[in-house]
Amino acid sequence: MCEVPPQGANPHSRKLKEEKQEEELDLVDKLLQKSGCEEKHYKVQECMLEFQDWRKCQAPLKEFQACMLASAKKNK
Repeated sequence: MCEVPPQGANPHSRKLKEEKQEEELDLVDKLLQKSGCEEKHYKVQECMLEFQDWRKCQAPLKEFQACMLASAKKNK
C-alpha cells in the first residue's frame, strides 16, 4: 500500500535526503581510503555484524583507532 505524505510535505525531500546520505557515505569512504585504515574499518564492521556487541570487538576497534590516530598525526 502507498504511503500518503503529510500535507505540506515536499515530495522531493526524501530523494534529496537519500542523495545527501549517499554523498556522506562517499565522503566517509574517501576519508577511510585516504587514511589507509579502510581494511581495519571493515574488520570492525565484520566483528560487529558477527557478534553484535562492541565489547567483543575491542581488538579490531583498537587497531582501527590506532590507525586513525597515526594517520591524523601523519597528516598534521
